[in-house]
Amino acid sequence: MSHLLEILLHDILPVFVAIGLGYGFARRNQAELRTATRLTFYVLSPCLVFVSLIESNMDGGETAQIFLLVLLMVLIMGALAWVTGRALQLTSRQLIGFLLAAMFVNAGNYGLGVTQLAFGDAAEARAVIYFVSSSILIYTLGTLIASGFKGGWRGAIKHLLRLPQIYALLAVFIIRAASWTVPEPIMEGLRLPAAATIPMMLLLLGIQLAQASVGQYWKAASAGAALRLVVAPFLAVGLAGLLNLSGPARQAGILEASMPAAVISTLIANEYEAEPQLVTGTVLLSTLLSPISLSIIIALLK
Repeated sequence: MSHLLEILLHDILPVFVAIGLGYGFARRNQAELRTATRLTFYVLSPCLVFVSLIESNMDGGETAQIFLLVLLMVLIMGALAWVTGRALQLTSRQLIGFLLAAMFVNAGNYGLGVTQLAFGDAAEARAVIYFVSSSILIYTLGTLIASGFKGGWRGAIKHLLRLPQIYALLAVFIIRAASWTVPEPIMEGLRLPAAATIPMMLLLLGIQLAQASVGQYWKAASAGAALRLVVAPFLAVGLAGLLNLSGPARQAGILEASMPAAVISTLIANEYEAEPQLVTGTVLLSTLLSPISLSIIIALLK
């Protein structure tokens, strides 16, 4: 019990302090999210991806393993969520919202901060790959599901090409393949916004949670939270073993896969009218309950 309490205080509480600051700010002020969100998404986040990966010792094989883990997690969690949603007798639009909430994790706003605190920079670099892979899938497969596959793969690819993290990842691959060295003044300039990314993500998460509520969807939100916080970790452990993940990659992969529902799912559900309140409720409930499950997972991974 003392070990779990130590993990809760050292690895989880600092993250929730930052989230709480964002939450408190939003409750007392009329928070305008658009500019801060776009700044984080288009400037800070790509810098974090670039700096973390260019300074890591990861190879292409490990990157492929993590991407495959993310893909399998999303597909299997989607299948489990579909069965659960049918058992709950959700309507077609409610089922789509339920799928979005259960399939995609908060790998960025929440996952990167917890992974860095729990396991350090090596695991954080692997968590960045998980975050980018998850972003690719939510902006392609996620939007396809939310739209009822009306936009087709052409629309999904358009969403994918708008992801700035993709270009940061490509830049890393090109620089490494060519054996180039990024000049230190440029790297130092990129490290500054990269260092601001996780704190900004946590503040934004707090602001977004201040606007969330479970509403009438307690049963569905509880089921979604259970899938994310209870079922997903067991699945992640099995898949990590199947894919032969080890060391920081295993730690980051399992921990990221065990994160609560993604906030971005709420935005997609809003855009496509896929019961956004159900998604928001799942995000809120799974985030509030996650310190318990994540503390246990971190203890088992250390």
